[in-house]
Amino acid sequence: MAGLLLAIELAQPSFDGLLFAALGALLVSIITAITPIGLILQLILFLLITATGTLWLTRWSSRRNPSPEKLRLREDVAEVLTPIAAGGDGRVRWHGQSWAASSIDLETKIDAGDQVVVMGREGNKLQILPMPQR
Repeated sequence: MAGLLLAIELAQPSFDGLLFAALGALLVSIITAITPIGLILQLILFLLITATGTLWLTRWSSRRNPSPEKLRLREDVAEVLTPIAAGGDGRVRWHGQSWAASSIDLETKIDAGDQVVVMGREGNKLQILPMPQR
């Protein structure tokens, strides 16, 4: 059973949860070969190994891969190089380069060194908003 599950897992291009089922089946078969245990205990052990492994992998994967919203926010942040009046123009550093920028917030002045969110681009000029307060 374990060999079959491992073969299916290796043949598929994505993870479907079979890896820990295969490892669980392999561990239960090794334990059963060493000490005879009842069928119910085998099933419980198999389910525990499979569920624990899948939950661990899900948590590990979510910490390793940031959510698209966080990744998008990090990519759309720029640093103001020159003060920008409310609704005015100035310069920002975005992706390591200086860009002309236009504030689309008509009420807030943006100081040099502040972070702003890049909302869009019009030609070679960025449209920015002040970073929302947290």
